[in-house]
Amino acid sequence: MKARSNSQLYTIISIATLIFGYTVFDKHPYYEIASQEYEQISEQYLQHVANMEWEKSYAFLSEDIVFRMPDGDRGSRTSFEGLEQVKDFWNSYKENSGNDKVTFKDFVHIPVEAKKMNVQVGMTGVFNICYFSAALRYGSNTANVRMHWAFHFNEDKKIDGIYTYYDRTPIIEMAQRNFLHNKPKDINEGMVVQYIKLKSDLPEEKLLEKATTRAEQFRAIPGLIQKYYVRLGEPGTYGGLYIWDSMESLQAFKNSDLAASIPQAYEVVEKPEVEISDLLFTLRD
Repeated sequence: MKARSNSQLYTIISIATLIFGYTVFDKHPYYEIASQEYEQISEQYLQHVANMEWEKSYAFLSEDIVFRMPDGDRGSRTSFEGLEQVKDFWNSYKENSGNDKVTFKDFVHIPVEAKKMNVQVGMTGVFNICYFSAALRYGSNTANVRMHWAFHFNEDKKIDGIYTYYDRTPIIEMAQRNFLHNKPKDINEGMVVQYIKLKSDLPEEKLLEKATTRAEQFRAIPGLIQKYYVRLGEPGTYGGLYIWDSMESLQAFKNSDLAASIPQAYEVVEKPEVEISDLLFTLRD
């Protein structure tokens, strides 16, 4: 573990103040600094998570673990309760999130023992407040985020609470999806809608001829469930609405020669507008 810089300490103390309602280095009858052993346990657990060594990471967790994500407010965050729920989350994490490589570094820790229940955390006992840099890779994109994780420990020094705080905006932008977004658990789960709006110098008759000729290539794309060709209100403006079975299929198409050929094939005159959304559900099967 690296030495803490003044700026790192200032930041982590600010987080501690936010969570516990006081500065941890102040003398206080209900709080005191805990053993550095909890720093080591937390960091070992995080490195197993970064390496996607799920089974090794589970050894650090209690059966009644509560794992809260940073989305929403305190009462509406995504929460996994119990070891089986946490296992289900991590075992499917790589596939669901699209995150295929993780690096955690520059750790700063503050282990603290709370002797009186606080309304912000609702628990007493030992916490370790951990502040670190995370690099999360999504294919060719990498999201760099400074993360705050607060760990709570039971009497057996097992982690029974993980409370995470960080800005997820860079992650959603790099992953091009919000995989924590709550959606109905049906056959459409994981499907993605992609909308492309472009302007072309081609006469409409010529554009339709090219689109019809190229349609067979699009029918052969793995994971493309449907594509709608749309004429918009402005002259020379058209849209393509794609329905994909997964973000992975969309990403594979984006990296293909066929996708790269679109601007030249349709003589696109401006950078196309692109929107990507998760599909919640369909009206009809």
